[in-house]
Amino acid sequence: MGKKLLLPTDFSKNSWDALVYSIKLYADQECDFYILNAYAKDAYGLNSISRLDPDDAFNKLSENRSKRGLGDIMKRLTFENDNRNHRFHVLSRSELFIDAVKDVVDDMQIDIIVMGAKGAANRHKGRYGKNALAVIESVRNCPVLIVPKNVSLNLPEEIVLAMNFHTDFRISEVEYLAEIAKMTGASIQVLSLSDDAPLTPQQENNKIHLQKYFKDVDHSFNVLHNVKMAAALSCFVEISHSNMISYIDRKPSFWEQLGFGKPNLGELGYFKDVPVLALHG
Repeated sequence: MGKKLLLPTDFSKNSWDALVYSIKLYADQECDFYILNAYAKDAYGLNSISRLDPDDAFNKLSENRSKRGLGDIMKRLTFENDNRNHRFHVLSRSELFIDAVKDVVDDMQIDIIVMGAKGAANRHKGRYGKNALAVIESVRNCPVLIVPKNVSLNLPEEIVLAMNFHTDFRISEVEYLAEIAKMTGASIQVLSLSDDAPLTPQQENNKIHLQKYFKDVDHSFNVLHNVKMAAALSCFVEISHSNMISYIDRKPSFWEQLGFGKPNLGELGYFKDVPVLALHG
Protein backbone atom coordinates (compact mmCIF):
# COMPACT_ATOMS: atom_id res chain seq x y z
CA MET A 1 0.00 0.00 0.00
CA GLY A 2 1.36 3.43 -0.94
CA LYS A 3 2.11 6.38 1.31
CA LYS A 4 -0.19 9.37 1.72
CA LEU A 5 1.56 12.71 2.15
CA LEU A 6 -0.03 16.03 3.05
CA LEU A 7 1.66 19.14 1.63
CA PRO A 8 0.17 22.40 3.00
CA THR A 9 0.93 25.34 0.70
CA ASP A 10 0.59 29.10 0.83
CA PHE A 11 2.08 29.29 -2.71
CA SER A 12 5.42 30.51 -1.35
CA LYS A 13 8.73 29.30 -2.75
CA ASN A 14 9.42 27.45 0.50
CA SER A 15 6.19 25.42 0.23
CA TRP A 16 7.14 24.53 -3.36
CA ASP A 17 10.62 23.50 -2.16
CA ALA A 18 8.99 21.21 0.41
CA LEU A 19 6.91 19.58 -2.34
CA VAL A 20 9.97 19.06 -4.56
CA TYR A 21 11.94 17.63 -1.62
CA SER A 22 9.17 15.15 -0.79
CA ILE A 23 8.96 14.04 -4.42
CA LYS A 24 12.71 13.40 -4.40
CA LEU A 25 12.63 11.66 -1.00
CA TYR A 26 9.85 9.28 -2.06
CA ALA A 27 10.93 8.88 -5.69
CA ASP A 28 10.90 5.07 -5.51
CA GLN A 29 7.73 4.80 -3.43
CA GLU A 30 4.11 4.67 -4.54
CA CYS A 31 2.58 7.84 -3.10
CA ASP A 32 -0.46 10.06 -3.11
CA PHE A 33 0.42 13.72 -2.53
CA TYR A 34 -2.40 15.88 -1.14
CA ILE A 35 -1.60 19.56 -1.72
CA LEU A 36 -3.71 21.69 0.62
CA ASN A 37 -4.42 25.41 0.64
CA ALA A 38 -6.61 26.76 3.45
CA TYR A 39 -7.72 30.37 3.22
CA ALA A 40 -10.25 31.25 5.94
CA LYS A 41 -9.26 34.13 8.21
CA ASP A 42 -9.42 34.22 11.97
CA ALA A 43 -12.61 35.87 13.12
CA TYR A 44 -13.70 36.79 16.62
CA GLY A 45 -16.75 38.45 18.08
CA LEU A 46 -18.82 40.52 15.67
CA ASN A 47 -16.28 40.10 12.87
CA SER A 48 -17.17 36.42 12.70
CA ILE A 49 -20.56 37.37 11.24
CA SER A 50 -18.86 38.21 7.96
CA ARG A 51 -17.76 34.57 7.58
CA LEU A 52 -21.40 33.58 7.32
CA ASP A 53 -21.93 35.74 4.21
CA PRO A 54 -21.29 33.66 1.05
CA ASP A 55 -20.77 36.89 -0.93
CA ASP A 56 -18.10 38.16 1.42
CA ALA A 57 -15.38 39.77 -0.71
CA PHE A 58 -12.53 38.22 1.24
CA ASN A 59 -13.87 34.69 0.83
CA LYS A 60 -14.52 35.14 -2.89
CA LEU A 61 -11.08 36.58 -3.60
CA SER A 62 -9.40 33.97 -1.43
CA GLU A 63 -11.32 31.12 -3.05
CA ASN A 64 -10.33 32.30 -6.52
CA ARG A 65 -6.71 32.77 -5.50
CA SER A 66 -6.63 29.34 -3.86
CA LYS A 67 -8.04 27.49 -6.84
CA ARG A 68 -5.88 29.43 -9.30
CA GLY A 69 -2.75 28.78 -7.25
CA LEU A 70 -3.47 25.06 -6.93
CA GLY A 71 -4.16 24.90 -10.66
CA ASP A 72 -0.77 26.49 -11.36
CA ILE A 73 0.92 23.89 -9.13
CA MET A 74 -0.75 21.04 -11.02
CA LYS A 75 0.32 22.53 -14.35
CA ARG A 76 3.89 22.84 -13.15
CA LEU A 77 3.90 19.28 -11.86
CA THR A 78 2.59 18.05 -15.20
CA PHE A 79 5.67 19.47 -16.93
CA GLU A 80 8.27 18.79 -14.23
CA ASN A 81 7.33 15.40 -12.77
CA ASP A 82 6.83 12.20 -14.75
CA ASN A 83 7.16 9.68 -11.90
CA ARG A 84 4.49 7.03 -12.45
CA ASN A 85 4.64 6.10 -8.76
CA HIS A 86 3.18 9.46 -7.80
CA ARG A 87 -0.36 10.80 -7.87
CA PHE A 88 -1.24 14.40 -7.00
CA HIS A 89 -4.46 15.79 -5.55
CA VAL A 90 -5.28 19.43 -4.75
CA LEU A 91 -7.51 20.54 -1.90
CA SER A 92 -8.87 24.05 -1.45
CA ARG A 93 -10.51 24.53 1.95
CA SER A 94 -12.33 27.52 3.40
CA GLU A 95 -11.19 26.68 6.92
CA LEU A 96 -8.69 27.92 9.44
CA PHE A 97 -5.29 26.45 8.63
CA ILE A 98 -4.91 24.06 11.57
CA ASP A 99 -8.52 22.88 11.33
CA ALA A 100 -8.05 22.09 7.64
CA VAL A 101 -4.81 20.18 8.29
CA LYS A 102 -6.39 18.11 11.07
CA ASP A 103 -9.44 17.30 8.94
CA VAL A 104 -7.37 16.14 5.97
CA VAL A 105 -5.04 14.05 8.16
CA ASP A 106 -8.05 12.26 9.63
CA ASP A 107 -10.15 12.00 6.45
CA MET A 108 -7.33 10.84 4.16
CA GLN A 109 -5.43 8.83 6.80
CA ILE A 110 -2.25 10.78 6.07
CA ASP A 111 1.07 9.06 6.84
CA ILE A 112 3.29 12.17 7.02
CA ILE A 113 3.00 15.94 6.68
CA VAL A 114 5.72 17.74 4.72
CA MET A 115 5.75 21.53 4.83
CA GLY A 116 8.00 24.55 4.48
CA ALA A 117 9.78 25.96 7.50
CA LYS A 118 8.38 29.43 6.82
CA GLY A 119 5.41 30.89 5.04
CA ALA A 120 5.28 33.80 2.64
CA ALA A 121 4.49 36.26 5.45
CA ASN A 122 7.34 35.18 7.76
CA ARG A 123 10.27 37.59 7.53
CA HIS A 124 11.95 36.65 10.82
CA LYS A 125 15.45 35.25 10.48
CA GLY A 126 16.53 32.31 12.60
CA ARG A 127 13.00 31.29 13.48
CA TYR A 128 10.50 28.69 12.28
CA GLY A 129 7.15 29.91 11.03
CA LYS A 130 4.09 29.88 13.29
CA ASN A 131 2.23 27.45 11.03
CA ALA A 132 5.08 24.92 11.13
CA LEU A 133 5.20 25.11 14.93
CA ALA A 134 1.41 24.94 15.18
CA VAL A 135 1.21 21.77 13.05
CA ILE A 136 3.86 20.01 15.16
CA GLU A 137 2.10 20.95 18.39
CA SER A 138 -1.48 20.32 17.24
CA VAL A 139 -1.31 17.28 14.94
CA ARG A 140 -0.23 14.38 17.11
CA ASN A 141 -1.13 11.34 15.01
CA CYS A 142 1.54 11.48 12.28
CA PRO A 143 5.11 12.73 11.85
CA VAL A 144 5.83 16.21 10.46
CA LEU A 145 8.80 16.96 8.20
CA ILE A 146 9.81 20.65 8.19
CA VAL A 147 11.76 21.65 5.06
CA PRO A 148 13.78 24.92 5.01
CA LYS A 149 14.09 27.04 1.89
CA ASN A 150 17.83 26.41 1.53
CA VAL A 151 17.45 22.62 1.58
CA SER A 152 19.66 20.48 -0.62
CA LEU A 153 17.74 18.09 -2.85
CA ASN A 154 20.24 15.31 -2.16
CA LEU A 155 18.84 12.35 -0.25
CA PRO A 156 19.84 12.21 3.42
CA GLU A 157 22.99 10.21 4.12
CA GLU A 158 22.96 10.70 7.89
CA ILE A 159 20.00 11.39 10.16
CA VAL A 160 20.57 12.64 13.70
CA LEU A 161 17.94 11.57 16.23
CA ALA A 162 18.03 13.83 19.30
CA MET A 163 16.86 11.76 22.25
CA ASN A 164 17.49 11.63 25.98
CA PHE A 165 15.56 8.35 26.47
CA HIS A 166 13.33 9.98 29.12
CA THR A 167 10.50 10.26 26.60
CA ASP A 168 8.44 7.21 25.75
CA PHE A 169 7.81 7.00 22.03
CA ARG A 170 5.24 5.61 19.65
CA ILE A 171 6.50 2.49 17.88
CA SER A 172 4.82 3.50 14.61
CA GLU A 173 6.67 6.81 14.35
CA VAL A 174 10.10 5.44 15.28
CA GLU A 175 9.58 2.70 12.70
CA TYR A 176 8.70 5.45 10.22
CA LEU A 177 12.10 7.04 10.84
CA ALA A 178 13.76 3.67 10.32
CA GLU A 179 11.82 3.30 7.07
CA ILE A 180 13.11 6.64 5.77
CA ALA A 181 16.66 5.55 6.61
CA LYS A 182 16.18 2.24 4.78
CA MET A 183 14.73 3.75 1.61
CA THR A 184 17.46 6.41 1.38
CA GLY A 185 20.36 4.29 2.66
CA ALA A 186 20.99 6.78 5.48
CA SER A 187 22.58 5.97 8.81
CA ILE A 188 21.00 7.11 12.08
CA GLN A 189 23.12 8.80 14.73
CA VAL A 190 21.27 8.78 18.07
CA LEU A 191 22.46 11.83 20.01
CA SER A 192 21.84 12.20 23.73
CA LEU A 193 23.19 14.45 26.45
CA SER A 194 24.52 13.36 29.82
CA ASP A 195 25.14 14.94 33.20
CA ASP A 196 27.26 11.87 34.11
CA ALA A 197 24.37 10.27 36.03
CA PRO A 198 23.61 6.63 35.11
CA LEU A 199 20.56 5.88 32.97
CA THR A 200 17.35 5.26 34.86
CA PRO A 201 15.43 1.97 34.31
CA GLN A 202 13.01 3.85 32.06
CA GLN A 203 15.88 5.24 29.98
CA GLU A 204 17.51 1.83 29.70
CA ASN A 205 14.22 0.29 28.59
CA ASN A 206 13.66 2.98 25.94
CA LYS A 207 17.20 2.52 24.62
CA ILE A 208 16.70 -1.24 24.31
CA HIS A 209 13.44 -0.70 22.41
CA LEU A 210 15.13 1.78 20.09
CA GLN A 211 17.91 -0.69 19.29
CA LYS A 212 15.27 -3.26 18.41
CA TYR A 213 13.49 -0.94 15.95
CA PHE A 214 16.78 0.09 14.33
CA LYS A 215 18.17 -3.44 13.99
CA ASP A 216 18.03 -3.33 10.18
CA VAL A 217 19.48 0.19 9.94
CA ASP A 218 23.07 1.38 10.26
CA HIS A 219 22.98 3.27 13.57
CA SER A 220 25.12 4.27 16.52
CA PHE A 221 24.68 5.97 19.89
CA ASN A 222 26.52 9.17 20.78
CA VAL A 223 26.64 10.85 24.20
CA LEU A 224 27.84 14.41 24.74
CA HIS A 225 28.53 15.90 28.15
CA ASN A 226 27.84 19.37 29.55
CA VAL A 227 26.46 20.93 26.39
CA LYS A 228 23.02 22.11 25.26
CA MET A 229 21.20 20.11 22.60
CA ALA A 230 21.07 23.02 20.12
CA ALA A 231 24.88 23.34 20.25
CA ALA A 232 25.34 19.56 20.01
CA LEU A 233 23.13 19.30 16.92
CA SER A 234 24.89 22.23 15.25
CA CYS A 235 28.22 20.46 15.77
CA PHE A 236 26.89 17.25 14.20
CA VAL A 237 25.52 19.13 11.21
CA GLU A 238 28.78 21.02 10.68
CA ILE A 239 31.28 18.24 11.43
CA SER A 240 29.48 15.10 10.30
CA HIS A 241 27.51 16.79 7.51
CA SER A 242 24.27 15.34 8.83
CA ASN A 243 21.48 16.28 6.44
CA MET A 244 18.34 15.49 8.42
CA ILE A 245 17.51 16.00 12.08
CA SER A 246 14.80 14.14 13.96
CA TYR A 247 13.45 14.39 17.48
CA ILE A 248 10.55 13.16 19.56
CA ASP A 249 8.11 15.97 20.25
CA ARG A 250 6.51 15.05 23.53
CA LYS A 251 2.98 16.12 24.32
CA PRO A 252 3.04 19.63 25.84
CA SER A 253 2.79 19.77 29.61
CA PHE A 254 0.06 21.72 31.37
CA TRP A 255 2.41 24.68 31.90
CA GLU A 256 3.63 24.64 28.31
CA GLN A 257 0.03 24.68 27.11
CA LEU A 258 -0.40 27.88 29.11
CA GLY A 259 2.56 29.43 27.33
CA PHE A 260 5.37 28.76 29.82
CA GLY A 261 8.49 27.27 28.26
CA LYS A 262 9.62 26.88 24.68
CA PRO A 263 8.23 24.35 22.20
CA ASN A 264 10.68 21.51 21.69
CA LEU A 265 11.60 22.54 18.15
CA GLY A 266 12.61 25.96 19.45
CA GLU A 267 14.91 24.33 21.99
CA LEU A 268 16.74 22.49 19.23
CA GLY A 269 17.67 25.69 17.43
CA TYR A 270 16.98 26.81 13.87
CA PHE A 271 18.49 24.98 10.89
CA LYS A 272 18.32 27.00 7.69
CA ASP A 273 19.33 24.20 5.30
CA VAL A 274 18.58 20.92 7.12
CA PRO A 275 15.08 19.32 7.25
CA VAL A 276 13.72 18.47 10.69
CA LEU A 277 11.47 15.44 11.25
CA ALA A 278 9.23 15.73 14.32
CA LEU A 279 8.04 12.42 15.75
CA HIS A 280 5.43 12.32 18.47
CA GLY A 281 5.73 10.68 21.86
